[in-house]
Amino acid sequence: MTLSREDRALALAKLAGITIAPDEVEEVATRFESLMLELERLKELDLSDIQAPVVFPDEGE
Repeated sequence: MTLSREDRALALAKLAGITIAPDEVEEVATRFESLMLELERLKELDLSDIQAPVVFPDEGE
């Protein structure tokens, strides 16, 4: 069974512990779908030449 965009947005809101007003479900669903498409695009990036930055260097470095 496939959920509608609106049902997916409501399920995500429930998991996140937030409430979406009935008149905002359509807009939230559209924004969520857009966000998911952007995340899919990011997964396609070739990051093989990128080195992770040192955020918390070990003592002595």
